[in-house]
Amino acid sequence: MAERASDVPSPQVPSVEVSVLGPVQATVAEQPAPLGGPRQRSVLARLVLAGGHVVSTDRLVEDLWDGEPPPKALAALQVHVSRLRRALEPAGGRRSGATVVVSVPPGYRLQLPREAVDAWRFEDLVARASGTDDVATRRELLERALGCWSGEAFAGSADASWAAPEVARLEELRLVAVELRADADLALGRAASVVPELERHLHDHPQREEAVRLLALALYRSGRQGDALSVLRRARERLAEELGVDPGSGLRDLETAILGQVPALDLPGPRSAPLPAVLPPAPPPSLGRAAELRRLVDLAAEGARVVWIAGEAGAGKTTLVEAAAARLRADGWRVVEGRCPEVDGAPPAWPWTEITRVLGAAPLEEGTAFWLARAVADRLREAAREQPLLVVLDDVHRADELTLQLLRQVVDSLAGSPLLVLATYRDAEAGEALAATRAALASAGARHLGLRGLDDDGIAVLARQSGLADAGPAELALLRERTDGNPLFVRELTRLLVAEGRGAARTGVPAGLRDVLRRRVERLPGTAVTALRQAAVLGREADVDVLAAVAGRDADELLDALETAVLAGLLDEPAPGRVRFTHALVRDVLYEDTPLLRRGRVHAAALAVLLEAGADAATLAHHAVASAGPRTAADAVPFVVAAAREAGRLGAAAEEARQWASALRLLELAGRTGGAEELAVLLPSIPAHARAGDAVTARTQQRDAVRTARRLGRRDLLVDALTAWDAPLVWTVRDDGAQDPELLDPLLELLETPAGADLPDEVRCRLLVALVRETEGVDDDRTDAASAQALELARRVHAVDGAPLVLAGRYDEGRARYEQVAAHLVETGATNGGLMALVGRFAAGFARGDLAPMADELAWLHGAMPGALTDAVVLGLLDAGRVDEARAAWQARRPVSRDYYWLATTTLRAHAAARLGDLAVARQAREELLPWAGRIAGLDSGTLVVGPVDEALAAVADVLGEPDAAAAARRDADRMRAELAAQLAGVDL
Repeated sequence: MAERASDVPSPQVPSVEVSVLGPVQATVAEQPAPLGGPRQRSVLARLVLAGGHVVSTDRLVEDLWDGEPPPKALAALQVHVSRLRRALEPAGGRRSGATVVVSVPPGYRLQLPREAVDAWRFEDLVARASGTDDVATRRELLERALGCWSGEAFAGSADASWAAPEVARLEELRLVAVELRADADLALGRAASVVPELERHLHDHPQREEAVRLLALALYRSGRQGDALSVLRRARERLAEELGVDPGSGLRDLETAILGQVPALDLPGPRSAPLPAVLPPAPPPSLGRAAELRRLVDLAAEGARVVWIAGEAGAGKTTLVEAAAARLRADGWRVVEGRCPEVDGAPPAWPWTEITRVLGAAPLEEGTAFWLARAVADRLREAAREQPLLVVLDDVHRADELTLQLLRQVVDSLAGSPLLVLATYRDAEAGEALAATRAALASAGARHLGLRGLDDDGIAVLARQSGLADAGPAELALLRERTDGNPLFVRELTRLLVAEGRGAARTGVPAGLRDVLRRRVERLPGTAVTALRQAAVLGREADVDVLAAVAGRDADELLDALETAVLAGLLDEPAPGRVRFTHALVRDVLYEDTPLLRRGRVHAAALAVLLEAGADAATLAHHAVASAGPRTAADAVPFVVAAAREAGRLGAAAEEARQWASALRLLELAGRTGGAEELAVLLPSIPAHARAGDAVTARTQQRDAVRTARRLGRRDLLVDALTAWDAPLVWTVRDDGAQDPELLDPLLELLETPAGADLPDEVRCRLLVALVRETEGVDDDRTDAASAQALELARRVHAVDGAPLVLAGRYDEGRARYEQVAAHLVETGATNGGLMALVGRFAAGFARGDLAPMADELAWLHGAMPGALTDAVVLGLLDAGRVDEARAAWQARRPVSRDYYWLATTTLRAHAAARLGDLAVARQAREELLPWAGRIAGLDSGTLVVGPVDEALAAVADVLGEPDAAAAARRDADRMRAELAAQLAGVDL
């Protein structure tokens, strides 16, 4: 057998470490090594898999190209190895001197110490742990071993045929290590602390009998004998149902021992901390879910932050959460709820809007997702200070991107606050966005609770609640057979059983709930069915007056029809004048059973009524799209465009892109493609899709836009199409990295021929940025040149911002530039963007030496935000001669925050203290400013510039009676102004 490279002594080289228990990566001298693309990383991973043995070039070629190598595969392999050597051995790496990836006939091997590769180190630590009798040492070794993992083994290559067996072997060894560590914890008397980890482990790997044994034993030793037996019972049922086998002797013996309370099960040593007392049984709405309810209450007591509750439609998720909320409310918790709408057309982040309204806060303002999350978190934090807070998010499988993004940021922001989020979702309908959110919150200790069908006792109780008072074995067997314990199915089928008898339930009702609901609807009068279908078009919940207007019926007549549905249990009345379907599935069945033509007419009527009522843009767009036909599609476009722009202002990129895509489909339906009208929709759609991460669609739309602009012969539109992409670029967006002549050629024509010689600098700058996007990675010289030109033009175009203009003495121009920037910030939805105009007016007035015109504005600001900008307010009031108001405002001052406005604010504080004669504050400000003498205060902030620091030092010296120091400081200030004037003149200012 070939000698292993890891056993061969190697020359002194910078320390190299390789990781494959997660993303394939490496470090050299503790710095990340550039390993290149996926195939190059696969070369390294394949050598790691060999454990330091030689891997022949034939085997490498066969594995890396999955049995279908290209003609020059060997040459490509050599290139990959050469680049790996440069990355891992920056000081050498040539074949004659390679020390990490070494050449050994007939191939290559990885020559590193065992501890330098996480997979090798992991195996060694597990082996050492298995060989020691000292429990504490074994536990410490296993903890170190599991710490080697950061994700799926060989991530990026795990599905490859050569990697899959090794991935499976390492994963099995990891699971064994988890169980060995838990066993060590039990031996050390840590039963209660190991329970949560074992519950998660068993949830992820439900067929591992050792995990069942350890969890049951841990629960028993924690004083939870009933829970321990439940774990064993569920394991027995799972094995019988899924594999048709009984538990092994270990589990059977453990169950017998627990039932007999055998003393040997108790471990001598420190007892686990006592668990909270078990609370009384669940309230009536949770019948059949007592164990799940107890679990939620326990998690709340343990300080859990997020609990995901999964189940199919009708599994009782909402009922369980309502019962848990009632229990926690009785224990002093405050409960707020937000429901994700079951129908399209709701504004982004609607559940959070509902929650903030319940808390008595103002509606969410427009802004980026980051600032919206901050606002929501602040409101929740305020509420949680008074009492523990339970936040219920229902049906998050329907959540939009912004709702989920706010959830991630809110949970992260409120770590440490007494807050628990219960989020319910249908696991069969969960999409990628929800999966990503669940993964992101795993680090926050998120727990999972899956709901399955009720057991026989639960079905019996629910059947009696639904009117089947004398339910016998035959009826209960029928309900079990037809419903599989789904609470909604049980309830609906029981009602049909009561109404029409056992024969109808057995033979007349198909297995699905849809047909059960159809049978119930069919028994209603025709007027009630019509009203229900019209209500279904409006969504899960509807205003009766709006519904009457949409239906064109008298409100009293409509109420008579709806009352029939309420009595039949299909509707309820959540508030006066409103009706709500008792379940989303009821609404779905009615909506889908309404003929398409009739449905479209109701949507059109709803659009007219809601437009007059001032409904939000997203709702109007939903009805406009749903009612559109070839003749009306063009009329629907403005509604969708408005919804897209609203989503963009909120920072909901995915929703914005979806709306723009809808607008384009409407134009296609109307036959209005290929012209300026379509181009006007394409141009904003391109950046929306790019910001949403859909680069493929954005590129396709950009090509379409360029073709249309060229066909129209409009250079201005061509420029807009070529520069429409304004999303951050973190990776190449070109298909297969190849250049696209449809986008590249017009760019070169405008930038490198007389065709674009007259374009303004700002336009050329944006075109150069687009050129970089089209050439990076392929034409390095052209990319570098375009980047340099774009940067130079950007500096030239945007150097004339407000601050430099004010410093140059061009006060009115500077103030106007500030106001332009403020208008742009407001337009793009930036939080408090309008305040930038006030900053500009203040900077210009301060530099001019007259803030009197701003006195009223500053006084208003002080009233709205007491203490926030006290120094600026005081100076403005003093310039206006309003001394008493200035002194009153001065009393509300706060300590200056150490942020990017610190120097500017402290300089203003020195000026204000000097003018008011507050000697103590003036001295303190001078002490803080002295190290900053020779600086222009606020210049580093780019916005609030307030002149030389030395000018403030001079003012303080004057009020302290130090004329020589004041004169010296003023000389320094004059010198600073002269130097600054020379620098500004160098850039034509």
